[in-house]
This record gives sequence, structure tokens and C-alpha cells, in this order.
Amino acid sequence: MNEINRRGRSHWQYIILILVMFFTLTSVSKAQESSGKVVGTIVDQSGAVVPGAKVTVVNAGTKISRDTVTDEEGNFQVLSVPVGTYQVSVERTGFKKALTEPQKLNINQTLKFDIGLEVGSQAEVVEVSSAPSLVETANPTLGQTVSERSVVSLPLNGRNVLSLALLQPGVTETNPSNGGAGGFNIAGGRSDSVEYLLDGGLNNNLLSNGVVFNPNPDAVAEFRILENNYTAEYGRNGGGIISVVTKSGTNQFHGSAYDFVRNNAFNANSFFNNKNGTPKEILKRNQYGFTVGGPVYFLRFGEGGKSIYNGKDKLFFFVSYQGQRQVQTQTTSQVTTFTPAELGGNFSLSNVSRTGPDPNVVAFLRANPIYQPNAGLAAQGIIARIDPVAQRYISNNLIPTSPNVTVNLSFE
Repeated sequence: MNEINRRGRSHWQYIILILVMFFTLTSVSKAQESSGKVVGTIVDQSGAVVPGAKVTVVNAGTKISRDTVTDEEGNFQVLSVPVGTYQVSVERTGFKKALTEPQKLNINQTLKFDIGLEVGSQAEVVEVSSAPSLVETANPTLGQTVSERSVVSLPLNGRNVLSLALLQPGVTETNPSNGGAGGFNIAGGRSDSVEYLLDGGLNNNLLSNGVVFNPNPDAVAEFRILENNYTAEYGRNGGGIISVVTKSGTNQFHGSAYDFVRNNAFNANSFFNNKNGTPKEILKRNQYGFTVGGPVYFLRFGEGGKSIYNGKDKLFFFVSYQGQRQVQTQTTSQVTTFTPAELGGNFSLSNVSRTGPDPNVVAFLRANPIYQPNAGLAAQGIIARIDPVAQRYISNNLIPTSPNVTVNLSFE
């Protein structure tokens, strides 16, 4: 019996340990928010505060709502609200129901609504057209938001969404001589001291401190650059914070398909290529993909038989895929190559004027007769023995050659 009791206690200890670890990890995962908050004050027509009013914040796309009640001073706040478009409704006995217009909530933003209630029946609804304050008074963080419209509409070479960070004040390109990770500096900080967040989770490489996963633009709802005066939930790095939030499904199915094309057939040749008689470089790039999102539907089996689970207002999905195919050649400046005769070991016409042997080859063969035992041929710069490895390179056309000695090389 004692053995059974000990086993039972050990099982409970494991369960308690797992629960503690779960809640600890949950609290850590919420340490750096990728959301915002909605705050405000409710007053009556005389300007007196209204305590005990029910405030509901509703996501216009998913209809998911959060409720709270105003305190004794008529204030309310709803924390950790995912980015999106929200409406606020206020109800209190003896007053008409107030409903605000939909307003956009961005990352790390505080939407402040000061709403006045009118005396009347709760069955009556008053639409409040006043917009929230455009001046940030609740959050001291200095930063800028790159909206979904900018992400989708602005041209992006290579579809690197983080390139849009360079459009924000205080963000500059990294000095080319900088050997650290990252492509830009925020507010004068080091490029390898930028903290990257993806949906609130750390997105930094633990070795280089660069970004790990960079979603394609069609999967990004928005991202925000925090430059200074971070609030308490931030602070891992001192060189700025880039917080990216991906899209979510809504009550309506929506999606897209795309193929972004770059092709040298659409391009003119460069000035220097034309000057040197070099054809234009080849670049054939296709970046293609799709997105789809909406409510979740699936078959559910129960006592009443098969039924369909409807995820509207409850459960959503969003999927994004991007692929790339690219063929590219790059032309270098003119380089000196071996002639076909020189690749065969014949340097008899390889001096500067191309009228006699190369004096350096002649000197080498005289100093190392193993490569040409015949003194007469050595004086003409003709090599008898070529390293077998070099011969394999030559036979596989891995060493550039041209009868014109100089050539523009193209590499894929």
C-alpha cells in the first residue's frame, strides 16, 4: 500500500511540474507583445464619468469580442488585443447604446476612445463618429508602422518585406564595410543588435543575431519598427526592434495568386556592356505563390451522427506559399585568359607583343627541367609535362580560354 501511495504522489508531482512548466512557457511567450490595447473614458452628457458601463471591443473581421467594465473613474482598458480593425460598443442602464466606427489597431499602438453616452433606452443605438486620438499619449515608444497597404503596393526587389524599413525615419542602410549581420541600422544602433519579432516570438539567429524567417509580403499584415523608449515587455537588444505580424483568417474566405516576373527580355543593355560590346546579362526570375484564409469547417462525429463544425466567429486559418525559379548570369570586366595553344603548353608566342616566347615561362622551364628536358623547346616556352589535375580541368572546359587573350566572363 505504501508503494502504491508513493507512486501516486510521484505521478501527481510530475503532473504539477508539467503544469508549472506550461504556464511558465506561456508567460514567457507573451513577454514581448505583437499586439496593442484599447483604452478610453466613458462620460455622460454633462461630462460626468460613468462607472460600471459594459464596454465590448469587437474585431470587425472575425467578430471575436472582448468585454470589460469601466472603473469608478469611468476608465476602461483591454490589453493584448491582436492587430486588426475594431469597433467599441458601450452599454449602461439608463443610457442609449453607443457604437463607434471601425478603427485600425496597429502593433504596439494604444487606441484611446473617449465616448459620451446619451440618456435613453438601451434599445436605441447611437453611432459615435469621433475618431480616436491621432496623437499617441498612452505609449512612450518611438516608432513607425508599415501597413499592409504599403507592404502590398510598394515595389520590392526580391520581395524582401524588411527592405521597407529603409523608408522609415531613423533607419539607414548598413555601411558596406560592416561585417555584422543585418542590412540596416536603426537610430544609430548596430545592425547586428536589431531584435526581430515574428507574431511576438523571438526571430533572431542565436549565432549571428540576424533574422531567421522572413515571411513573403502577401503573408504579412504589417510590421512596426520601434526605435527608442521601449515599454517593459521589450528590451533584449538595444539596436531597435522590428515586430512583424502575419495575416489571419476572417469570417470571409479570401485569397490571392500571383507570379512576379523579371526577365532580361524586358530590359535594355547597360551603358558599359554596350561600350565593351558585351551582350546584356541574363536574368529570368519568377516568384509565384498563393494565399488563402477563412473560417474552419470540418466534419464532426457525435451522438447525433455526422455534422459540420462551423468555425465562424471562433476558429480561422490562413495559408501562404511562395516559390522562386531564377536563372541569372553576371558579366565581369575584361580578364586575361589562356589561348588554346597555351592551354596545350605552347607559350612560344606569349610575350607582350605576341611575337615570341613568354620570358617567365622560359625562365621557369630552365630552372625546372623536369617539365621540359629539351633545352631547345624550353627556350621556346613549350611545356612537355602538365599536371594531371590541371589536364582534367582543361579537358572539362573549367579554365576559360579565348584566342583574343582578353574576354568578358559570364557566370551563372
